[in-house]
Amino acid sequence: MKRIPNRELDRPISDLLPFTNYNATIRGEIDPSGVYRITHWATTILEYDTNTARILKLRTDYISQTTSTLLGRILRALPSRAVEEYLPFVGSKSDLTRVRRMLGIR
Repeated sequence: MKRIPNRELDRPISDLLPFTNYNATIRGEIDPSGVYRITHWATTILEYDTNTARILKLRTDYISQTTSTLLGRILRALPSRAVEEYLPFVGSKSDLTRVRRMLGIR
C-alpha cells in the first residue's frame, strides 16, 4: 500500500488505488466485491461501488475540519456523474448545503 502526503490524495482516489497517508489515519482500500472504501481514523467516509460507479455511502454529518477537507477532496476526485446522482440522497438540508459548497455548486 502506497504512503502519500495528505495534499496528494486526489490522484489515488480518482484512480481508486489503495493508499494510506503518512501517519496512517486515512486509508483507501478496495475489497474483493469491488467496493472502494476510504476511512479516516475508524470512521468510514466513503463507500463507492466500482462495478456500478455509484456512491453507496458518504459520511456528511458532523465532522472535523480535517475530515471535511478530506471529504471535499474525495468528492472532487470521484466521477462527477456519481456525485450528481448521489446528491438527492444526502441526509439533511444542511449536509446537502455543505456538500454543494465543497463542490462549488450553488
